[in-house]
This record gives sequence, structure tokens and C-alpha cells, in this order.
Amino acid sequence: MARSRSKISFIKRHPKLVAVIAVVIVVLIAAAVLLYFLRPDLFSKLFDPGDDAGGGYSEEVPAGQLADITSAGLSVHFIAPENSAAGDCTLIKAGDTEVLIDAGSQQSSAATIKQYLDDYCTDGVLEYVIATHADSDHISGLVGRSSGGSYDGILYSYSIGTIITFDRSDKELTTKAGNPTLYSRFLDAVEYAGANGAEVHTALECWNGTNGAQRSYILDDETGKISMNILYNYYYEHSSPDENNYSVCMLLSHEIAEDRTNHYLFTGDLEKEGEEYLVRYNQLPQVELFKAGHHGSPTSSNDCLLSVIRPKAVVVCCCAGTDEYTKDPDNQFPSQAFVDRVCAYTQNVYCTNVVSENEDGYQPMNGDIVFYSDDSGSDGAGIKLWCSGNTLKLKDTDWFKACRTCPAWGWTAADREAFVSSSGG
Repeated sequence: MARSRSKISFIKRHPKLVAVIAVVIVVLIAAAVLLYFLRPDLFSKLFDPGDDAGGGYSEEVPAGQLADITSAGLSVHFIAPENSAAGDCTLIKAGDTEVLIDAGSQQSSAATIKQYLDDYCTDGVLEYVIATHADSDHISGLVGRSSGGSYDGILYSYSIGTIITFDRSDKELTTKAGNPTLYSRFLDAVEYAGANGAEVHTALECWNGTNGAQRSYILDDETGKISMNILYNYYYEHSSPDENNYSVCMLLSHEIAEDRTNHYLFTGDLEKEGEEYLVRYNQLPQVELFKAGHHGSPTSSNDCLLSVIRPKAVVVCCCAGTDEYTKDPDNQFPSQAFVDRVCAYTQNVYCTNVVSENEDGYQPMNGDIVFYSDDSGSDGAGIKLWCSGNTLKLKDTDWFKACRTCPAWGWTAADREAFVSSSGG
């Protein structure tokens, strides 16, 4: 009782001080609320530092078996190109439903992609095809190559249910010589698929729910627990000097239990500006898996996004060390800047191909990469990893040891120098 009277007495004797303290508390709370909504990336760093200081999430993804993939409730496949170019091609299989996101890296890749798809898409129907943006390393295989006036690309070879495509592109329709560009031929392929029964929607139509499009699509009719959710990208409606920012962005969600959902994020080649808007306009969850933006370039997969989604695993669709886009070794995919950022969140980083001195100029690093749900575990749906090459993490590969450093992953510049020296490099 005496203590209570003392508090009251203090308030009476120092009303201005109490008022100032109260105002400061209110301001701090308001600032925190504003930060949460306007800059959730900074909010996450300040109030949920997680594993940032310890080299990222380190729990191993259990190794799976190829034979188990076809019966998995959900599987996500990153198809490695049979060439030394960077390119995206992702198959999502949920029950009898197949979703294909992009088809890179080259027009000749269509044959490789179809050979892979036919092991999983046994009815010749792709229920959904998403073309994230108009760059050739994402749409080439959708068009394919021409023989006798006919194309062999994905959009010509399968029955397509729904096509979701980008809203904008600054690509030309004709070359300087007056011939159709790949982008023009892509539009022809979409028109062909549409004429043969496919519904065609843009990502913005999906977000707005217009013209028969949906923001969310249920992929498994039996349980209704796997959904494909088109996210809002500011650049669906606004111009960007970078074509990559027009990328369609999608969140795949798999409800495991009432209190647990596994999420997988796909952002095409979205760059930093687009990532900042993506975080601002969408309530993004932490994810099990993130397909690295723009093949692990220095300009994508930034902290503004990573600090919010905090991925447990990341897949980079590229040929590690290729000089296709730059001669600067640090900026070759997956770039040193990408490694410096992603290492704060996870050690589970995988890559499709790597440069080689063999006659092909490349070889698989992990090769085809598949994450799939294993429903046999006690937790209901653990995630397993299978790769056609091996399941080495990026940090454990010889290419990484010779070309990258990452103290958070236990690999310093001195370690690299010693490794290169011992390898005769």
C-alpha cells in the first residue's frame, strides 16, 4: 500500500516528467508500428535477428530418393539446362496438377525440358504455365525451335490449362532486319495456346481477380491445402528501366497442419527495387525454399527481401562461373555479393550447373534439383532433397572454394588462397 502511495506521490510531484515519458513511449510504439508496415525488412532485423550472426540456418535437408518423388504430395523441380547458359525452368507437381514456371535457357532447351516433364506430366496436360518476364533465358523453351514452319516449344507441345504471363515488356517485336524477335514469337505461342483452349491472364488480372483470373489457385482438389498465390508487384503497373522488374511473383503454400504451412517463393529475376516493393505490398511469410532472384546476381536477392522471408534453403538456377554476362569473376553467377547476403540466413544453397573445361563447357553442380514433401515422417510432411548430380551445398563445392569467400560459412580469403595453391591454380 505504501509503495502504491509512493508512486502516486511521484506522479503528483513530477507531472511533466511523467507526461514526457508517456509521450516517448507512445512515439516509440507508433514508430515500431510504422516500421512494421513501411519497412518490414528493417523491423525483422531489429526485432527478429534470428541466425544472422551464425552463418544462417544450418539444419540439413534430408536426402530423398528419386523413386519417392512421383508419389509425393508436392514436389518442386528445378530443371538444369543442358548447356552453359543461365536459365530458369521450374516444375511444380501437386497430385495430378502440374505448374511450369518459365522454360529457359535456350530455344533448343525445349527438347530437354519435355523429356524431363514427360516423366511427371503423364497425361500431356500442363494445368498452369507461368512466364515470369520476356527475357530469353526464361521464355525460349516455351517457343522452341522451328522445323518446317512448326515450333516444338512447350506451348505447342502440351495441352495448357491456364497461362499466367507478365503485364509489361519493353522488348521489340521485330529485329533491325524486320524479322520477328523471340518476344514476338512468344506472343504467337501464347496466342496459339489460347486458340487451343488455354485461358490467358496477366499477373495483374490475377491479383485483381478480373477477366476470370484468380489471385489464388488451389492445386490439389482432394485436400485443398496446396495453393499457388500470385503476389502484387508494383511493376505490373509501372515502368522500369530493367526488364527483370516486370517479373511475375508467386508464393506456393502447402498447409501441413492447422498451425503449420510450408511456403516457397518464386520472384523471377526481380531486382532490388522490385524486391523492396514486393515486401512493402505483400505480407510475406518465412519460407522453406526461395528460388534465388536473377540467378544469384549481385543486384538481386537483397536483404530487404531475405530478412523478411528468411529462407531455409535457396536454389540458384545458373551455370556457376560462366562469363556469359560479365568478365568480372566476383559478379559471375552466383555472385560474391549474393553469397555475402544469403549466408546470413541459410547454409542450404544449391546450384544447377557449373563451368567446366570439358568439351561441353559445363557440368552439373547439383544438376536437376528436387525438393519434395515426405508424408511418412512423424511431423506429417517433412521436406526432402534429391539431385540428379549430388546434394553438396554450394559452400562445399570445389568451385566455391576456388572462387568465393564467406567467413560466416567458415571459408576465408586465406582458405581460398590455400585451396587454389594446393589445386595448382
